[in-house]
Amino acid sequence: MTLTLKFHDSVSHLSDAELDALTSESSVFFGRRWFRMLDAVDLSAMARGELSLRYAIAYQQGTPVALCPCFITRSKTIYTPYSLEHFLFTSWKKGFANGPAWSRVAIAAADLYRNVAWRTGAGFDGGVFVTSPLSMRSSIHCAAQSVDVAKQARELILQGLRELATSERLPLYFYGVERDDTTLREALTSATFQEIFIYDDNVMDVPGDNFDAYLGQFKSDVRRVLKKEMAHARDAGVRFERVSRMGEMAEQLERFYEVTYSKYGSEHLRHPSTFWAALDQHVSPEAEAVVAYQNGDPIGFSLLLHKNDEMWFYRVGRAEAGASETPLYFNLAFYEPLRRAYELGVKKLWLGASGYETKRRRGARRHGLYSYLWIPGRWSRTVLQPYVSAYSRVAMAMAASGPQNARIRKTP
Repeated sequence: MTLTLKFHDSVSHLSDAELDALTSESSVFFGRRWFRMLDAVDLSAMARGELSLRYAIAYQQGTPVALCPCFITRSKTIYTPYSLEHFLFTSWKKGFANGPAWSRVAIAAADLYRNVAWRTGAGFDGGVFVTSPLSMRSSIHCAAQSVDVAKQARELILQGLRELATSERLPLYFYGVERDDTTLREALTSATFQEIFIYDDNVMDVPGDNFDAYLGQFKSDVRRVLKKEMAHARDAGVRFERVSRMGEMAEQLERFYEVTYSKYGSEHLRHPSTFWAALDQHVSPEAEAVVAYQNGDPIGFSLLLHKNDEMWFYRVGRAEAGASETPLYFNLAFYEPLRRAYELGVKKLWLGASGYETKRRRGARRHGLYSYLWIPGRWSRTVLQPYVSAYSRVAMAMAASGPQNARIRKTP
């Protein structure tokens, strides 16, 4: 049966029932509530650069059967992961500046290929980014019952995205494809996209039915350390409270978030009070905050997102900067999300890409994320392919050279 493809700048033309039917099995970042929230916020301001949101939607006799969000940007100031030029060619150089001789060779090679990209007209000054905005995930979500229809819809969307990138004269970039999404990865490889390893996320397969089951997987001496760490915040008079009405705390959450993330400079998405209000209005109850109080005053929070059997520790904020090593942080970023996961029956808890060693010591595991790049113009693709392949190999090697024995061993 013939499918048709249309690009829209929002999903406002789809009813809640249509969106739910299309995205019921998706993650929170590809669900109806998240998309409604995206329509209600200023994405360009939050991403620090101008972008134009698009939705590629495949229809079967007028019914949407597949959906893929993306955006177009040519901004010089946009959030670094949304800038191919910075992400591939410049953002990593600082860490290599005082390295061994081979690091200087790597920098010289990057400069050479950056110049080649410019000369071939590859368009790395911008990109068509296939991702759900404000997340680090990309997907083509197919709701079609027939495997053949889903395959046809996926191929139609990929074709449409390539045509869009060609007309814009910009690279096409799937940002954040999960290792286990083999269907999409195979489709992208078949469509001549080049795979790039970007980083490992931390994920926990929530063990058992309650928090005691989590603690029970560790040796007795380790359990004592973990319990002491959890008790440290309580002994300091800190209590944790789940808050669903985030709009009422929007200004505080904005300030706590900025205090925490600004220590990394401008390399973070902006989250103004309007964002927290939009989360409250559109994403709740799939979005909620765990707020830490001391002496009756809020001193920190973590933002949790959940849908189906997955939960995401998405953001953290504190009233004071610089405490990522403190027990308060571990409670907000790990223990309280895990407690909530048990309450909701969540089976998979995503913990974010930071704090690899500490999170793996507490039971998390590696989960690779990949991106896929397609450059309009066969000559440009051919010339730049060696550099992109080398970038991916180096990124994977650096991830593999991290702490290998950080995981606390289970009790025999």
